[in-house]
Amino acid sequence: MAARAERFARGHPHSASLLTRVGGGAYIPPPTFEHTFDRPLRGPATRGDEGRVRPVTKLYEDLVAVERDAGMPSAFVWRGRRYEVRDVIGRWRIEGRWWEDGRDREYWRVEAKGGMVLDLYEDRRGGRWHLERLWD
Repeated sequence: MAARAERFARGHPHSASLLTRVGGGAYIPPPTFEHTFDRPLRGPATRGDEGRVRPVTKLYEDLVAVERDAGMPSAFVWRGRRYEVRDVIGRWRIEGRWWEDGRDREYWRVEAKGGMVLDLYEDRRGGRWHLERLWD
């Protein structure tokens, strides 16, 4: 797990394309993530305006229990089942006056063993973790 943390800190191949610095030091994701998928898409997909295949996502917002190693998610429990994190694909943070509700969230795009790609976030104000999105 420490090797994964070092690789991400040194500059994971996806980190430069996933993290964009904005005012106040927060990081936000770029408007599209389709360039971050370095393997063939599996499952349902849709064609965009330019005819390119884009991944389909499903929004959950479920509470999850997350285990961390070296500050990064290493495993999580969702709907009674434990999943190990195989790789961290990206990380970003939303904080401040996000349309006046005062959000402070740290997002992690991870790949679980078995190939499932999903977005987890920690609500830093409430101290709770959520599984926000599952990528097909």
